[in-house]
Amino acid sequence: MKQLIPSTNHSHHSFGQLPALPWWVRRRWQLVALLLTALLLLGSRAQATVVVPVGTAPGGQYPTIALALAAVPSPLPVAYELELLDATYSENVFLNKTGTAANGLTIRPAAGVTVVINGTVTFGAGSAYATLSGNNGGPRALTVRQGSQLLPALVFSGDASHNTASQIVVRGATSSWTSGVVVIGDGYATGNDDNALTQSSVGNADPALLPANLVYAANAGGGTNDGFALTGNDLFNFTRTGVQVGAGNGDAWTIRNNNIYYNAAAVPTTAQTGIDFGPGSAANDALVANNAIGGQAAGATAGIWTNAGTQSFRGIVMNCGNSSTLTNEVTGNLVKNVSLTGTSSAALTALGVDAGRNELSGNTVASVTNTGTSGVNSLVSRANTMLGTFSVSSGQLMVVESGVTVVQGDLINAGILNHTGGDMLVTGNFTNTGTFAQTLGDIEIRGNMVNSGQFTCSTGKVKLTGNGPQTVSGGLYFNLEVNGAGTKTLTGNATVYNGVQMLSGVLATGSRYALTLDRLANLVETDASYVLGRVDVNRTPTAGVLEDFGGVGLEMTPATGSTLPGSTFVTRITGTAPVGVGGRQGILRYYDIDADVLSGLNLTLTLRYLDHELNGISRGNLRFFKSTNGGATWAARGVSTAGAGTPTGTGYATLGAVDGFSRWTLGDFIAPLPVSLTEFKAEREGRNAVLSWTTATEQNNRGFGIEVSLDGKTFSEIGFVAAQGGGTGSAPRRYRFVDAREGKAGRRYYRLRQDDRTPGEPRYYGPQQFTFEAEEPVFSAYPTQFGQDLTVELRHPATTATLRLLDGLGREVWRQDVAPGAAPLHVQPTGPAGAYILTATVAGQVLRQRVVKD
Repeated sequence: MKQLIPSTNHSHHSFGQLPALPWWVRRRWQLVALLLTALLLLGSRAQATVVVPVGTAPGGQYPTIALALAAVPSPLPVAYELELLDATYSENVFLNKTGTAANGLTIRPAAGVTVVINGTVTFGAGSAYATLSGNNGGPRALTVRQGSQLLPALVFSGDASHNTASQIVVRGATSSWTSGVVVIGDGYATGNDDNALTQSSVGNADPALLPANLVYAANAGGGTNDGFALTGNDLFNFTRTGVQVGAGNGDAWTIRNNNIYYNAAAVPTTAQTGIDFGPGSAANDALVANNAIGGQAAGATAGIWTNAGTQSFRGIVMNCGNSSTLTNEVTGNLVKNVSLTGTSSAALTALGVDAGRNELSGNTVASVTNTGTSGVNSLVSRANTMLGTFSVSSGQLMVVESGVTVVQGDLINAGILNHTGGDMLVTGNFTNTGTFAQTLGDIEIRGNMVNSGQFTCSTGKVKLTGNGPQTVSGGLYFNLEVNGAGTKTLTGNATVYNGVQMLSGVLATGSRYALTLDRLANLVETDASYVLGRVDVNRTPTAGVLEDFGGVGLEMTPATGSTLPGSTFVTRITGTAPVGVGGRQGILRYYDIDADVLSGLNLTLTLRYLDHELNGISRGNLRFFKSTNGGATWAARGVSTAGAGTPTGTGYATLGAVDGFSRWTLGDFIAPLPVSLTEFKAEREGRNAVLSWTTATEQNNRGFGIEVSLDGKTFSEIGFVAAQGGGTGSAPRRYRFVDAREGKAGRRYYRLRQDDRTPGEPRYYGPQQFTFEAEEPVFSAYPTQFGQDLTVELRHPATTATLRLLDGLGREVWRQDVAPGAAPLHVQPTGPAGAYILTATVAGQVLRQRVVKD
């Protein structure tokens, strides 16, 4: 229930007549106080809102808001409402009344009246539970307008608390970088706490005088400004910052559901920021959510916000506290329809985390462009940034410069991701179809790495810590660490510049890829955590100095004064044992060694292995074995010393006076690696491929499958040659196979597959490759003068061809699709008698012959 302050004089008075009023009018605020006291004594009656009409219009009790406020007691014994009757008030309004949640002070326009206050409205010292409302039955019926470039339009200061400006229009022109159209300013002791600006419009008062900042918060006085809510507002047209929250502001800020856009006629050229939330390390529990930044209207719509300057544009920037309980959240925001058109190195940054700990989720960056050289940064992280699943779109950048960036989900990069400092953690999959460049810091990945783009780590470390199988991108790594259970499998060739450290789990290269150690890189393994597959390394040994080839388990020391091998290339294969006839095997490791000088050497060679690679062979039975034909035959070379190695779970064997390189392994001298295939050749004879091979010994051999491939990867069987003599014997045996199939053209790869009579894995030899030139097509038809039947010979590598009969005018009178081949084709062309051209169209080539039909 509302009640009006009683008045005995309803006549209009100017300021000059006020002193002549009767005493009871001049002292009516005291009478009101007495009346309120009396009402309080009635206890049993409900407290009513006291309505004070303000204005020079009929019914107004006070001509100005200031005079009306002077009549309101403080603290408020009941709720008060100042009802504005006039269209315009030219005054500064200072609110200093202390109310409660039940007894507050409200200032609003009277029903049906649209009001403009030309001046500054301040929620000042002592102001508590005051509301400045533009809702008089319709929204935004109240405008606070300050035309001075030196003054704000709306201020919260002096420990103002629990005050609200709601559904109003605020217009200003302040040009100072340390002020704004709306200012949340200095406190006295506790700061300005729990105030709000909501559902309002904040913008420029003059089309030609744009304010520097729209909302500016800084407290150089006492306490901190906590709990401010900036929600549901339209903020537009500024030269510097839409919302700037600086030092002296504290916890529990809410900036939510605001629209920040630019639609002034003048295209800006200064650095601009939508939301610069930078209170510093003492501020936590902030929420920046569902704000739309960009465009020329609410929702980042109605066109493009264009900045033609050479300075940066930023959407949202966070610099706050580091609490993990009072979390700072940036969620659901939209940065859209912004274009930085100046030609410079200025960056357009949609989201920036400069300091503190911030949780980011559900933010969208779309339709933003930068014609300068620094592009569009969807995110720049310089602090502790917590992300949900995060995507970097094509044409955008994500930059991690310092702190810790955690992606709690998948990281999807289709643009450019520059990791220049700090650490990253991706708990899900990391998919890179763009460019990933790491120049400093570590990135830890617990899911799969999927890479079809460019992946380069020139410094820093990539850590694989998933608790199970992971796929690992090929690319360039500085340091690679495996510290998670399960097998991590390469999906491309990987080169490591500095080091690979195996702490837990297995890194598998598979059969198609290799891990290459650059000239300064080292590999550290244990019997429980190791690289499985192929490792490549290149070093140049020095006389009298042990060369360990980056820790791949091969060591060599050339004798002083001996011939040096020069640049030496080593391929280590683990997990695969050299296999011979009868299934006798070596350890699960061998080395292919190539060098500038392959013979006439004198060096000591040490092979190190992991205990699980012994493959059932006693450590004491190990001997060196050498193959000069890719593992087809092996020669025992003995051993100088052998034993257990350091750390536990490793072993070694050393051989002196080694004079040359090829393939080396360790095998069992009791069951040495036997001779199997001694020769395999593939040669061309005309249009045929002739394969020949020789075995030295055979045991339980079923025979050989002959396989062919067009790309060297996918093979199919084209024939099988059974083993001679029952598949067992110690005398050499020679085999031959001829591929006489028609249509061979281009490169062909041939390999042998040797099958045992007992179940087991086949063994492959080769491949051998050579090229067939394309076969010239053959086309003829006879008899050339025919009645009904016509015989056609057509040979061509293609699978289909089209025959056509053309008359003297080139018109088609008959056609038939056929399959080229060695066998003649019998066709019956239809058409009247006469001379014709018979054509064969095959693989885009047209062959012709004249014929006559009787």
